[in-house]
Amino acid sequence: MTPSTDRDRFVDLVRVAAIVVVVVGHWATSTIVWEPGYVASVNALAEIPATRLVTWVVQVMPLVFFAGGFANAVSLARAGTALGYLQTRMIRLLTPTAVFLGIWLVLGMVIEITDPTGPGKVRAAETAALPLWFLGIYVVAVGAAPLMLRAHRRFGWWVPGVLAAGVLIVDVVSIGFGLEGVGGLNYALVWLGIHQMGFFYADGRLRVSPAAGAAAAGAGLAALVVLTVAAGYPVSLVGVPGEPRSNAQPPSLAMVAGAVWLVGLALWARPALSRWLSGRAWPVVSRAHGFLLTLYLWHVTALMVTAGVWHGAGWPEPPIGSGSWWALRIPWVAAGAVPLAAVAWVMGRFEIHPQSRATAAAGAAGVGVALGVFSVAVALLGFGETGFLPLAPVEGEAVLMFDFNPVQNVVHLVLGATLLAVAGRPVGRWAAPVAGGAVFLALGSAYPAGWVSRLGMNDAGAIAHAAVGVLALLGVAAAALSRRRPGRPPAA
Repeated sequence: MTPSTDRDRFVDLVRVAAIVVVVVGHWATSTIVWEPGYVASVNALAEIPATRLVTWVVQVMPLVFFAGGFANAVSLARAGTALGYLQTRMIRLLTPTAVFLGIWLVLGMVIEITDPTGPGKVRAAETAALPLWFLGIYVVAVGAAPLMLRAHRRFGWWVPGVLAAGVLIVDVVSIGFGLEGVGGLNYALVWLGIHQMGFFYADGRLRVSPAAGAAAAGAGLAALVVLTVAAGYPVSLVGVPGEPRSNAQPPSLAMVAGAVWLVGLALWARPALSRWLSGRAWPVVSRAHGFLLTLYLWHVTALMVTAGVWHGAGWPEPPIGSGSWWALRIPWVAAGAVPLAAVAWVMGRFEIHPQSRATAAAGAAGVGVALGVFSVAVALLGFGETGFLPLAPVEGEAVLMFDFNPVQNVVHLVLGATLLAVAGRPVGRWAAPVAGGAVFLALGSAYPAGWVSRLGMNDAGAIAHAAVGVLALLGVAAAALSRRRPGRPPAA
Protein backbone atom coordinates (compact mmCIF):
# COMPACT_ATOMS: atom_id res chain seq x y z
CA MET A 1 0.00 0.00 0.00
CA THR A 2 1.14 3.54 -0.76
CA PRO A 3 0.91 5.95 2.19
CA SER A 4 -1.37 8.94 1.92
CA THR A 5 0.42 12.25 1.48
CA ASP A 6 -2.21 14.10 3.55
CA ARG A 7 -1.38 15.33 7.06
CA ASP A 8 -2.34 13.00 9.87
CA ARG A 9 -3.44 15.08 12.83
CA PHE A 10 -3.06 12.18 15.24
CA VAL A 11 0.62 11.70 14.31
CA ASP A 12 1.26 15.44 14.64
CA LEU A 13 -0.26 15.36 18.12
CA VAL A 14 1.87 12.34 19.06
CA ARG A 15 4.99 14.21 18.00
CA VAL A 16 4.02 17.43 19.82
CA ALA A 17 3.03 15.58 23.00
CA ALA A 18 6.23 13.53 22.94
CA ILE A 19 8.52 16.56 22.66
CA VAL A 20 6.59 18.39 25.40
CA VAL A 21 7.01 15.34 27.66
CA VAL A 22 10.75 15.25 26.86
CA VAL A 23 11.13 18.93 27.74
CA VAL A 24 9.07 18.84 30.93
CA GLY A 25 10.59 15.51 31.97
CA HIS A 26 14.14 16.78 31.64
CA TRP A 27 13.32 19.94 33.56
CA ALA A 28 11.35 18.23 36.31
CA THR A 29 14.01 15.59 37.03
CA SER A 30 17.02 17.93 36.85
CA THR A 31 18.45 19.78 39.82
CA ILE A 32 21.47 22.04 39.47
CA VAL A 33 23.85 21.71 42.40
CA TRP A 34 26.12 24.68 43.01
CA GLU A 35 29.27 24.23 45.06
CA PRO A 36 32.44 26.37 45.18
CA GLY A 37 34.33 25.49 42.00
CA TYR A 38 31.80 22.84 41.05
CA VAL A 39 28.46 22.80 39.26
CA ALA A 40 26.56 19.60 38.46
CA SER A 41 23.22 18.59 37.06
CA VAL A 42 21.79 15.85 39.25
CA ASN A 43 19.11 13.51 37.90
CA ALA A 44 16.33 12.83 40.38
CA LEU A 45 16.03 9.27 39.02
CA ALA A 46 19.42 8.54 40.60
CA GLU A 47 18.37 9.96 43.98
CA ILE A 48 14.74 8.75 44.16
CA PRO A 49 14.58 5.14 42.87
CA ALA A 50 10.79 5.03 43.24
CA THR A 51 10.46 7.53 40.38
CA ARG A 52 12.01 5.17 37.83
CA LEU A 53 8.74 3.42 37.13
CA VAL A 54 7.42 6.73 35.76
CA THR A 55 9.83 6.36 32.84
CA TRP A 56 7.52 3.69 31.42
CA VAL A 57 5.26 6.61 30.54
CA VAL A 58 7.67 9.50 30.03
CA GLN A 59 10.36 7.72 27.94
CA VAL A 60 8.60 8.83 24.79
CA MET A 61 11.45 8.63 22.29
CA PRO A 62 9.84 5.46 20.87
CA LEU A 63 6.82 7.59 19.95
CA VAL A 64 9.12 10.13 18.26
CA PHE A 65 10.66 7.39 16.10
CA PHE A 66 7.23 5.84 15.41
CA ALA A 67 5.93 9.22 14.21
CA GLY A 68 9.18 9.73 12.31
CA GLY A 69 8.68 6.46 10.44
CA PHE A 70 5.25 7.65 9.32
CA ALA A 71 6.58 11.09 8.31
CA ASN A 72 9.50 9.65 6.37
CA ALA A 73 7.24 7.21 4.48
CA VAL A 74 4.98 10.12 3.51
CA SER A 75 7.95 12.26 2.50
CA LEU A 76 9.29 9.47 0.31
CA ALA A 77 5.90 9.15 -1.39
CA ARG A 78 5.83 12.91 -2.05
CA ALA A 79 9.42 13.15 -3.28
CA GLY A 80 9.22 10.23 -5.66
CA THR A 81 12.99 9.58 -5.45
CA ALA A 82 15.18 8.65 -2.52
CA LEU A 83 17.65 11.45 -3.29
CA GLY A 84 14.96 14.11 -3.42
CA TYR A 85 13.56 12.82 -0.13
CA LEU A 86 16.95 12.79 1.60
CA GLN A 87 17.87 16.29 0.51
CA THR A 88 14.47 17.67 1.54
CA ARG A 89 14.46 15.96 4.95
CA MET A 90 18.03 16.94 5.70
CA ILE A 91 17.36 20.60 4.86
CA ARG A 92 14.43 20.39 7.26
CA LEU A 93 16.58 18.94 10.05
CA LEU A 94 19.86 20.75 9.49
CA THR A 95 18.73 24.36 9.15
CA PRO A 96 17.68 24.91 12.80
CA THR A 97 20.41 22.53 13.96
CA ALA A 98 23.12 24.51 12.16
CA VAL A 99 21.90 27.72 13.82
CA PHE A 100 21.97 26.03 17.23
CA LEU A 101 25.46 24.63 16.65
CA GLY A 102 26.80 27.91 15.27
CA ILE A 103 25.64 29.90 18.28
CA TRP A 104 26.93 27.39 20.80
CA LEU A 105 30.29 26.94 19.07
CA VAL A 106 30.82 30.70 19.24
CA LEU A 107 29.80 30.69 22.90
CA GLY A 108 32.14 27.76 23.49
CA MET A 109 35.07 29.66 21.98
CA VAL A 110 34.26 32.74 24.05
CA ILE A 111 34.09 30.66 27.24
CA GLU A 112 37.34 28.87 26.44
CA ILE A 113 39.14 32.17 25.82
CA THR A 114 37.69 34.27 28.64
CA ASP A 115 36.81 31.89 31.48
CA PRO A 116 37.94 28.31 30.75
CA THR A 117 37.70 27.30 34.42
CA GLY A 118 34.30 28.86 35.17
CA PRO A 119 32.36 25.80 36.36
CA GLY A 120 28.89 27.11 35.59
CA LYS A 121 29.70 28.24 32.05
CA VAL A 122 31.70 25.11 31.24
CA ARG A 123 28.99 22.82 32.56
CA ALA A 124 26.33 24.67 30.59
CA ALA A 125 28.36 24.39 27.37
CA GLU A 126 28.78 20.65 27.91
CA THR A 127 25.17 19.95 28.85
CA ALA A 128 23.50 22.06 26.14
CA ALA A 129 24.61 19.58 23.47
CA LEU A 130 22.84 16.57 25.02
CA PRO A 131 19.79 16.71 22.66
CA LEU A 132 22.10 16.18 19.69
CA TRP A 133 22.69 12.54 20.64
CA PHE A 134 19.16 11.40 19.83
CA LEU A 135 19.02 13.72 16.84
CA GLY A 136 22.09 11.98 15.43
CA ILE A 137 20.40 8.59 15.81
CA TYR A 138 17.28 9.96 14.13
CA VAL A 139 19.36 11.22 11.19
CA VAL A 140 20.57 7.62 10.75
CA ALA A 141 16.92 6.48 10.62
CA VAL A 142 16.12 9.20 8.08
CA GLY A 143 19.04 8.12 5.91
CA ALA A 144 18.14 4.44 6.13
CA ALA A 145 14.43 5.03 5.43
CA PRO A 146 14.51 4.42 1.64
CA LEU A 147 16.14 1.01 2.10
CA MET A 148 14.04 0.13 5.14
CA LEU A 149 10.82 1.10 3.35
CA ARG A 150 11.80 -1.13 0.44
CA ALA A 151 12.34 -3.99 2.90
CA HIS A 152 9.01 -3.16 4.53
CA ARG A 153 7.15 -3.47 1.24
CA ARG A 154 8.79 -6.79 0.44
CA PHE A 155 8.96 -8.52 3.81
CA GLY A 156 6.36 -6.75 5.97
CA TRP A 157 6.29 -7.87 9.59
CA TRP A 158 9.41 -9.98 9.13
CA VAL A 159 11.54 -6.82 9.24
CA PRO A 160 10.69 -5.64 12.78
CA GLY A 161 10.54 -9.28 13.86
CA VAL A 162 14.09 -9.94 12.70
CA LEU A 163 15.30 -6.65 14.22
CA ALA A 164 13.69 -7.54 17.57
CA ALA A 165 15.30 -11.00 17.43
CA GLY A 166 18.61 -9.27 16.76
CA VAL A 167 18.09 -7.11 19.85
CA LEU A 168 17.53 -10.24 21.94
CA ILE A 169 20.68 -11.87 20.57
CA VAL A 170 22.75 -8.73 21.21
CA ASP A 171 21.42 -8.54 24.79
CA VAL A 172 22.33 -12.18 25.40
CA VAL A 173 25.85 -11.67 24.05
CA SER A 174 26.52 -8.26 25.61
CA ILE A 175 24.80 -8.81 28.97
CA GLY A 176 24.79 -12.58 29.38
CA PHE A 177 28.33 -13.19 28.13
CA GLY A 178 29.77 -9.83 29.19
CA LEU A 179 30.84 -8.66 25.72
CA GLU A 180 29.62 -5.11 26.33
CA GLY A 181 31.03 -3.66 23.11
CA VAL A 182 28.53 -5.70 21.10
CA GLY A 183 25.67 -3.80 22.79
CA GLY A 184 26.27 -0.80 20.55
CA LEU A 185 24.59 -2.69 17.70
CA ASN A 186 21.29 -2.15 19.47
CA TYR A 187 21.37 1.58 18.74
CA ALA A 188 20.60 0.64 15.15
CA LEU A 189 18.46 -2.46 15.75
CA VAL A 190 16.14 -0.93 18.35
CA TRP A 191 15.55 2.50 16.85
CA LEU A 192 15.27 1.29 13.26
CA GLY A 193 12.80 -1.34 14.44
CA ILE A 194 10.65 1.26 16.18
CA HIS A 195 10.94 3.58 13.18
CA GLN A 196 9.70 0.65 11.07
CA MET A 197 6.44 0.61 13.05
CA GLY A 198 5.64 4.01 11.58
CA PHE A 199 5.67 2.47 8.10
CA PHE A 200 2.87 0.11 9.14
CA TYR A 201 0.81 3.04 10.33
CA ALA A 202 1.53 4.90 7.08
CA ASP A 203 0.28 2.04 4.90
CA GLY A 204 -2.79 1.47 7.08
CA ARG A 205 -1.88 -1.80 8.74
CA LEU A 206 -1.56 -0.21 12.18
CA ARG A 207 -4.72 1.89 11.96
CA VAL A 208 -6.31 -0.64 14.25
CA SER A 209 -9.30 -0.64 16.56
CA PRO A 210 -8.97 0.62 20.14
CA ALA A 211 -9.28 -2.99 21.33
CA ALA A 212 -6.30 -4.04 19.20
CA GLY A 213 -4.31 -1.06 20.44
CA ALA A 214 -5.13 -1.95 24.03
CA ALA A 215 -4.05 -5.55 23.40
CA ALA A 216 -0.70 -4.38 22.01
CA ALA A 217 -0.24 -2.04 24.96
CA GLY A 218 -1.04 -4.86 27.37
CA ALA A 219 1.45 -7.18 25.67
CA GLY A 220 4.18 -4.56 25.80
CA LEU A 221 3.47 -3.76 29.45
CA ALA A 222 3.47 -7.46 30.37
CA ALA A 223 6.81 -7.90 28.59
CA LEU A 224 8.24 -4.94 30.51
CA VAL A 225 7.15 -6.46 33.81
CA VAL A 226 8.67 -9.84 32.95
CA LEU A 227 11.94 -8.33 31.72
CA THR A 228 12.40 -6.10 34.78
CA VAL A 229 11.12 -8.50 37.44
CA ALA A 230 12.30 -11.88 36.18
CA ALA A 231 15.09 -11.15 33.68
CA GLY A 232 17.05 -8.55 35.64
CA TYR A 233 16.62 -5.60 33.28
CA PRO A 234 16.73 -2.17 34.98
CA VAL A 235 13.33 -0.66 35.79
CA SER A 236 14.11 2.72 34.28
CA LEU A 237 13.78 3.18 30.52
CA VAL A 238 16.02 6.24 30.87
CA GLY A 239 19.70 6.04 31.67
CA VAL A 240 20.32 6.53 35.40
CA PRO A 241 23.73 7.93 36.42
CA GLY A 242 25.67 5.50 38.57
CA GLU A 243 23.71 2.40 37.54
CA PRO A 244 25.80 -0.44 36.04
CA ARG A 245 23.29 -1.10 33.22
CA SER A 246 20.92 0.96 31.12
CA ASN A 247 17.92 0.27 28.93
CA ALA A 248 18.72 3.36 26.86
CA GLN A 249 22.50 3.51 26.45
CA PRO A 250 22.62 1.21 24.60
CA PRO A 251 18.92 0.42 24.21
CA SER A 252 17.79 -3.05 25.18
CA LEU A 253 14.90 -5.46 24.66
CA ALA A 254 13.12 -3.57 27.46
CA MET A 255 13.07 -0.49 25.21
CA VAL A 256 11.42 -2.58 22.49
CA ALA A 257 8.77 -3.70 24.98
CA GLY A 258 8.32 -0.08 26.08
CA ALA A 259 7.80 0.94 22.46
CA VAL A 260 5.08 -1.69 21.96
CA TRP A 261 3.41 -0.52 25.16
CA LEU A 262 3.46 3.19 24.27
CA VAL A 263 2.55 2.81 20.59
CA GLY A 264 -0.27 0.45 21.56
CA LEU A 265 -1.50 2.98 24.11
CA ALA A 266 -1.44 5.75 21.50
CA LEU A 267 -3.35 3.58 19.01
CA TRP A 268 -5.92 2.76 21.68
CA ALA A 269 -6.50 6.50 22.24
CA ARG A 270 -6.38 7.44 18.54
CA PRO A 271 -10.15 7.65 17.84
CA ALA A 272 -10.78 9.86 20.88
CA LEU A 273 -7.75 12.03 20.13
CA SER A 274 -8.77 12.40 16.48
CA ARG A 275 -12.21 13.63 17.53
CA TRP A 276 -10.61 16.10 19.92
CA LEU A 277 -8.34 17.36 17.14
CA SER A 278 -11.31 18.09 14.91
CA GLY A 279 -12.15 21.06 17.11
CA ARG A 280 -10.26 24.03 18.52
CA ALA A 281 -7.28 21.98 19.65
CA TRP A 282 -5.95 21.47 16.13
CA PRO A 283 -4.72 25.06 15.46
CA VAL A 284 -2.71 24.93 18.69
CA VAL A 285 -1.19 21.55 17.84
CA SER A 286 -0.50 22.63 14.27
CA ARG A 287 1.25 25.80 15.41
CA ALA A 288 3.36 23.93 17.98
CA HIS A 289 4.31 21.33 15.39
CA GLY A 290 5.92 24.07 13.31
CA PHE A 291 8.80 24.64 15.75
CA LEU A 292 9.19 21.32 17.57
CA LEU A 293 12.83 20.84 16.60
CA THR A 294 13.62 24.30 17.95
CA LEU A 295 12.03 23.41 21.29
CA TYR A 296 13.93 20.14 21.43
CA LEU A 297 17.31 21.63 20.55
CA TRP A 298 17.12 24.58 22.92
CA HIS A 299 15.27 23.14 25.94
CA VAL A 300 18.45 22.19 27.82
CA THR A 301 19.88 25.64 27.14
CA ALA A 302 16.70 27.14 28.59
CA LEU A 303 17.17 24.92 31.65
CA MET A 304 20.68 26.29 32.13
CA VAL A 305 19.45 29.89 31.84
CA THR A 306 16.70 29.19 34.35
CA ALA A 307 19.18 27.60 36.76
CA GLY A 308 21.51 30.58 36.56
CA VAL A 309 18.72 33.09 37.19
CA TRP A 310 17.23 30.94 39.96
CA HIS A 311 20.57 30.61 41.74
CA GLY A 312 21.55 34.23 41.20
CA ALA A 313 18.24 35.44 42.65
CA GLY A 314 18.77 33.34 45.76
CA TRP A 315 15.62 31.30 45.29
CA PRO A 316 15.35 28.09 47.33
CA GLU A 317 17.33 25.01 46.30
CA PRO A 318 16.16 22.30 48.72
CA PRO A 319 17.59 18.77 48.88
CA ILE A 320 16.38 16.42 46.14
CA GLY A 321 13.37 14.40 47.21
CA SER A 322 12.40 16.65 50.09
CA GLY A 323 8.88 18.02 50.42
CA SER A 324 10.07 21.48 49.39
CA TRP A 325 11.81 20.04 46.34
CA TRP A 326 8.61 18.35 45.20
CA ALA A 327 6.59 21.51 45.84
CA LEU A 328 8.98 23.53 43.66
CA ARG A 329 8.70 21.23 40.61
CA ILE A 330 5.82 23.22 39.09
CA PRO A 331 7.39 26.68 39.63
CA TRP A 332 10.71 25.33 38.37
CA VAL A 333 9.18 23.98 35.14
CA ALA A 334 7.11 27.14 34.68
CA ALA A 335 10.25 29.27 35.07
CA GLY A 336 11.99 27.24 32.35
CA ALA A 337 9.14 27.90 29.95
CA VAL A 338 9.92 31.63 29.89
CA PRO A 339 13.39 31.52 28.26
CA LEU A 340 12.34 28.61 26.04
CA ALA A 341 9.36 30.57 24.73
CA ALA A 342 11.66 33.52 23.99
CA VAL A 343 14.13 31.28 22.17
CA ALA A 344 11.34 29.61 20.20
CA TRP A 345 10.02 33.01 19.13
CA VAL A 346 13.46 34.07 17.85
CA MET A 347 14.82 30.75 16.53
CA GLY A 348 11.59 29.21 15.32
CA ARG A 349 11.84 31.15 12.05
CA PHE A 350 14.80 28.93 11.06
CA GLU A 351 12.63 25.83 11.22
CA ILE A 352 11.63 25.58 7.59
CA HIS A 353 9.48 22.93 5.90
CA PRO A 354 10.74 22.76 2.31
CA GLN A 355 8.75 21.20 -0.51
CA SER A 356 10.07 18.03 -2.09
CA ARG A 357 12.63 18.86 -4.74
CA ALA A 358 13.56 17.27 -8.03
CA THR A 359 17.03 15.80 -8.02
CA ALA A 360 19.48 13.86 -10.10
CA ALA A 361 19.24 10.20 -10.90
CA ALA A 362 20.81 7.67 -8.57
CA GLY A 363 24.34 6.34 -8.96
CA ALA A 364 27.25 8.57 -8.01
CA ALA A 365 24.82 11.19 -6.68
CA GLY A 366 23.42 8.55 -4.36
CA VAL A 367 26.90 7.82 -3.03
CA GLY A 368 27.42 11.53 -2.33
CA VAL A 369 24.12 11.95 -0.52
CA ALA A 370 24.64 8.75 1.49
CA LEU A 371 28.11 9.92 2.52
CA GLY A 372 26.66 13.32 3.43
CA VAL A 373 23.95 11.80 5.65
CA PHE A 374 26.54 9.56 7.31
CA SER A 375 28.88 12.48 7.96
CA VAL A 376 26.12 14.63 9.46
CA ALA A 377 24.92 11.80 11.70
CA VAL A 378 28.45 11.21 12.97
CA ALA A 379 28.84 14.94 13.67
CA LEU A 380 25.64 15.13 15.72
CA LEU A 381 26.44 11.96 17.67
CA GLY A 382 29.88 13.37 18.35
CA PHE A 383 28.55 16.70 19.60
CA GLY A 384 26.09 14.85 21.83
CA GLU A 385 29.06 13.28 23.62
CA THR A 386 31.74 15.99 23.49
CA GLY A 387 29.67 19.12 23.98
CA PHE A 388 31.20 22.35 22.69
CA LEU A 389 34.42 22.63 24.69
CA PRO A 390 37.30 22.18 25.00
CA LEU A 391 37.31 22.70 21.26
CA ALA A 392 40.38 20.74 20.17
CA PRO A 393 41.76 18.40 22.83
CA VAL A 394 44.23 15.84 21.50
CA GLU A 395 42.44 13.10 23.42
CA GLY A 396 38.81 13.04 22.32
CA GLU A 397 35.77 11.55 24.00
CA ALA A 398 34.52 8.10 23.09
CA VAL A 399 31.36 7.31 21.15
CA LEU A 400 31.32 3.51 21.13
CA MET A 401 34.96 2.71 20.16
CA PHE A 402 35.68 5.96 18.31
CA ASP A 403 37.06 9.20 19.77
CA PHE A 404 35.79 12.66 18.81
CA ASN A 405 36.30 16.28 19.76
CA PRO A 406 34.28 19.37 18.71
CA VAL A 407 36.65 20.32 15.87
CA GLN A 408 36.31 16.85 14.33
CA ASN A 409 32.54 17.18 14.68
CA VAL A 410 32.62 20.49 12.80
CA VAL A 411 34.65 18.90 9.99
CA HIS A 412 32.08 16.11 9.69
CA LEU A 413 29.17 18.56 9.78
CA VAL A 414 30.56 20.93 7.16
CA LEU A 415 31.58 18.08 4.89
CA GLY A 416 28.22 16.35 5.23
CA ALA A 417 26.17 19.49 4.67
CA THR A 418 28.26 20.38 1.60
CA LEU A 419 27.81 16.92 0.10
CA LEU A 420 24.06 17.05 0.67
CA ALA A 421 23.86 20.50 -0.93
CA VAL A 422 25.74 19.70 -4.13
CA ALA A 423 25.62 15.93 -4.67
CA GLY A 424 22.29 16.03 -6.52
CA ARG A 425 23.30 18.85 -8.85
CA PRO A 426 24.87 18.13 -12.23
CA VAL A 427 28.14 19.83 -11.28
CA GLY A 428 28.45 17.83 -8.06
CA ARG A 429 27.03 14.48 -9.09
CA TRP A 430 30.49 12.96 -9.55
CA ALA A 431 32.75 15.57 -7.93
CA ALA A 432 30.97 15.52 -4.56
CA PRO A 433 31.29 11.80 -3.75
CA VAL A 434 34.86 11.66 -5.09
CA ALA A 435 35.90 14.68 -3.00
CA GLY A 436 34.03 13.40 0.06
CA GLY A 437 35.58 9.96 -0.19
CA ALA A 438 39.01 11.51 -0.67
CA VAL A 439 38.59 13.67 2.45
CA PHE A 440 37.60 10.68 4.58
CA LEU A 441 40.48 8.64 3.19
CA ALA A 442 42.94 11.48 3.78
CA LEU A 443 41.83 11.96 7.38
CA GLY A 444 42.23 8.29 8.12
CA SER A 445 45.50 7.86 6.25
CA ALA A 446 47.13 10.98 7.68
CA TYR A 447 46.35 10.08 11.31
CA PRO A 448 49.60 8.13 11.89
CA ALA A 449 51.61 11.13 10.73
CA GLY A 450 50.10 13.18 13.55
CA TRP A 451 49.02 16.27 11.63
CA VAL A 452 45.35 15.58 12.35
CA SER A 453 45.92 15.07 16.08
CA ARG A 454 43.86 18.18 16.86
CA LEU A 455 40.78 16.25 15.71
CA GLY A 456 40.95 14.04 18.80
CA MET A 457 40.91 10.88 16.68
CA ASN A 458 42.03 7.45 17.91
CA ASP A 459 43.25 4.40 15.97
CA ALA A 460 39.75 2.99 15.51
CA GLY A 461 38.51 6.33 14.21
CA ALA A 462 41.38 6.60 11.74
CA ILE A 463 40.71 3.11 10.38
CA ALA A 464 36.99 3.87 10.11
CA HIS A 465 37.63 7.14 8.22
CA ALA A 466 39.93 5.40 5.76
CA ALA A 467 37.45 2.54 5.29
CA VAL A 468 34.53 4.89 4.67
CA GLY A 469 36.61 6.83 2.14
CA VAL A 470 37.56 3.66 0.28
CA LEU A 471 33.94 2.45 0.25
CA ALA A 472 32.75 5.81 -1.12
CA LEU A 473 35.33 5.77 -3.90
CA LEU A 474 34.46 2.16 -4.72
CA GLY A 475 30.80 3.20 -4.89
CA VAL A 476 31.66 5.93 -7.38
CA ALA A 477 33.68 3.46 -9.44
CA ALA A 478 30.79 0.99 -9.45
CA ALA A 479 28.41 3.74 -10.58
CA ALA A 480 30.78 4.69 -13.40
CA LEU A 481 31.09 1.08 -14.56
CA SER A 482 27.34 0.62 -14.41
CA ARG A 483 26.84 3.75 -16.48
CA ARG A 484 29.13 2.44 -19.22
CA ARG A 485 27.68 -1.05 -19.30
CA PRO A 486 26.88 -2.09 -22.92
CA GLY A 487 23.25 -1.62 -23.86
CA ARG A 488 22.57 0.68 -20.92
CA PRO A 489 21.53 4.25 -21.73
CA PRO A 490 23.63 6.96 -20.07
CA ALA A 491 22.30 8.38 -16.81
CA ALA A 492 20.37 11.61 -17.07
